[in-house]
Amino acid sequence: MYGPRVALWAVGVASFAWLVLPAVTDWAIGLPPPPLIAVLCALAILCPGTAEMLARRHMERSWYAGNFASFEELRGSVDHTALLRIRETKGPAHALREVRRQYPSLPLKVAARLVREL
Repeated sequence: MYGPRVALWAVGVASFAWLVLPAVTDWAIGLPPPPLIAVLCALAILCPGTAEMLARRHMERSWYAGNFASFEELRGSVDHTALLRIRETKGPAHALREVRRQYPSLPLKVAARLVREL
């Protein structure tokens, strides 16, 4: 998992460095053309964000796989009546929020499936 994360961070840092290079060299190196500036800004922002999002998803999946052998085991550990009552009175979004409050590292897709299949 560290390979893609490091690569995305490296692209983001390199893009940022290329953007600030003219200011660091007292403008001896000119600014890149405006379309390239836009691409570099996007890379400097999006690549590290994507790296951290992927790392979080990997952490959630590994936590779920380590704590529950199957979806049925997760379903057995949840209070069905309370979640069903919340889903029927306040809606599925509140029930999903309650599942995520009880299990903060549970992947969103699994929590949504749990609420949907109550």
